[in-house]
Amino acid sequence: MSPKRLRPLHGAPGLTRRAALLWAALSTAAVAAQTPAMPAGSASGVRLPAVVVWDFEDRSVAALSALPPGEAGWLRRSLAEALVNALLRTPGQVVVDRLRLREVLAEQNLGSSTLADDDARLRLGRIAGAERMVFGSFFVVGDAVQVNLRVVDTATSRVLFADEATAPFDAVMAEQPQWAARVVRALGGTGGTGGAYPADLWQAHDQAAALADAGRFDDAVAALQRLLQRRPDFEPAERLLSALLQTMARR
Repeated sequence: MSPKRLRPLHGAPGLTRRAALLWAALSTAAVAAQTPAMPAGSASGVRLPAVVVWDFEDRSVAALSALPPGEAGWLRRSLAEALVNALLRTPGQVVVDRLRLREVLAEQNLGSSTLADDDARLRLGRIAGAERMVFGSFFVVGDAVQVNLRVVDTATSRVLFADEATAPFDAVMAEQPQWAARVVRALGGTGGTGGAYPADLWQAHDQAAALADAGRFDDAVAALQRLLQRRPDFEPAERLLSALLQTMARR
């Protein structure tokens, strides 16, 4: 889908901060805005079941962790988004994004607290068009992180795949592509999942995603712009920026 053509805003009377952010971000995310939900390669005719990846649950127990309280909180979104990034690189794989899930929540008049229940998540996933759902969790023991996940059929609630991996806290995102590849294969995909990104990029991305989840779209867009100036090839930031711009344009 080609991005909308907009008139230049420079010097326009009554230019709002929101409009300026939209214009600047559109120029930054021109490539991302043209990226559909189904990744390149799906033209071959292969179509894999649509999937939802939920934020991972932090099940750490303070008494067992060597990290300061809250130190690993950014992994909740980052582990999920890293897996989404791998899935989007998989030919034929459709991924339902988090903003679509929030829209369905609003349409169904459901509060975010509803998502604490797995059955409610499965119902929401079905409404959003997902056939598979990935539930993930992690806990910190000492300075290591154990990641657990399972792939569930949304129609039958049957667990189709379960896996776990352990890595040092400082290396968990570097080793993430290894278990992401196993999830990709479990969902029927093939091919590489791409390289790993440094933890500091994921932490900055998590902060921007938190702003978006709080409805502070302008601030999230500005944060993502700064992140992409640092690392233009950081695909998760491009994708979130594109999704935010499309959401803001509809309002």
